[in-house]
Amino acid sequence: MANTLGFQLYTLKQFEGGYEAAFEAVKEMGVTHIEAWCGAVPSDPGSEAMSMNDMRAALDRNGLKLACGHLAIVDFDERYEEWRDLLLDYGSKHWVVPFAKPETLDEWLALLPKFEEMNDRMKGDGLKLGYHNHHMELEMMEGKYVFEHLLDGMPELNAQFHIAQFLPKRGIDLPSWIKKYEGRVCSLHVNDADAEGNYVPLGSGACKCEESIKTALDTGVDTYIVEIMLTSETSENIKRDIDYLQGLIG
Repeated sequence: MANTLGFQLYTLKQFEGGYEAAFEAVKEMGVTHIEAWCGAVPSDPGSEAMSMNDMRAALDRNGLKLACGHLAIVDFDERYEEWRDLLLDYGSKHWVVPFAKPETLDEWLALLPKFEEMNDRMKGDGLKLGYHNHHMELEMMEGKYVFEHLLDGMPELNAQFHIAQFLPKRGIDLPSWIKKYEGRVCSLHVNDADAEGNYVPLGSGACKCEESIKTALDTGVDTYIVEIMLTSETSENIKRDIDYLQGLIG
């Protein structure tokens, strides 16, 4: 099966001309999928947001599908059916929780019963639940990293690893984690950073970007989502990064 090249909807929010123009721009760069984001399609959209119908129409006009959804717990509680239908209608089976910010390990672990509830409902509809890491999940608590606690505490929870968060100072070898959780990595968020966390071209940073992508390919990961803020000023750099990524994933 061909690998999927996606783009994070969150990082299209600053593009001149709005989301529709951004969809056209990334399509021209070779992107085939968008990662839906709840913040762009709120329940009461304003002038800078999209309605669910707007989202569908923009995907249709540009011939794009969905790689997955970055959808919060509140979206499960309040808008599950419409998000479920959007994901399934546009070819995705992955609902990824993008963010949580507990302060203690007990608070992190308290998320697991809710994740179990979400997963139980999603399974009946053909969806899988995943979780996306930021820096908070890569902090050590009681002998393990927070993300390890979550993944080890719920074997059905999938991981979406964000490459550029795995800075050397965090002490984690991402390729090793990809192997450790083989079969449970639903996708990678792709960008690169130097040791201080600053953006650099893919493959030139300190986060083992290329090794991580190659390890993911070797272990069956088929979805790669670009996470770089798109504007007219950054588009040339992003096109270079997309070309680099396409050279790796085919």
